Amino acid sequence: MVTYLNKILLFLLFPALLIANEKALETIYEQVLLTYSTIRTYETSFVQDNYWKEIDIYKNSEGKLYYDKENLLMDYSVPVGQKLLINNNSMMMYDPVSGQAIISDKIEIELRPDMLISHYWDVSKKEFIAQFNDTVKIKLLTPQEEKIIITISNNIVTEFNIVDKNKNFVIYKFSDIQINKTLPSKIFDLTLPEDTSIIDTRSNK
Repeated sequence: MVTYLNKILLFLLFPALLIANEKALETIYEQVLLTYSTIRTYETSFVQDNYWKEIDIYKNSEGKLYYDKENLLMDYSVPVGQKLLINNNSMMMYDPVSGQAIISDKIEIELRPDMLISHYWDVSKKEFIAQFNDTVKIKLLTPQEEKIIITISNNIVTEFNIVDKNKNFVIYKFSDIQINKTLPSKIFDLTLPEDTSIIDTRSNK
């Protein structure tokens, strides 16, 4: 009898619990956006893990990420010397091993943590995974069968995992996050070696 009553109560309460859960997720999302809207400058150490299942290749990278209102720079220490610079109009990838710099149109998905969330949020099914102290893990499932797992601590994204339907993945982990501190002087002014081969694929060049 108790078990049957519990099932009835759970059935009656489930819609209310679902609505409460959705409201809590939206509140977290709004708080994240509000926090990032106050950021003028951002600096963090990052670790990036990529895996391509079809060719079974795993790649680990790390470095520093900087951005302000107009620019974003990923300055890699592994692989040494690689750089990715994005501004309002274009993106440049520099590889010292090949001696090439590729300039292209700005990519559709911004690499700023709040913009990554915004890109997926409205189109995804959302679910709590875990919550402890001031940290929460959220899972997003997109119509394209991508699975995104986001770790948020004190309204700041500390980890972002994307797995597509073919089980390829990229993971970003952020640490030692510095907000609204003075960035290194001329950090977004890249000086390339004179013998760099520049490939410009911009549509409006």
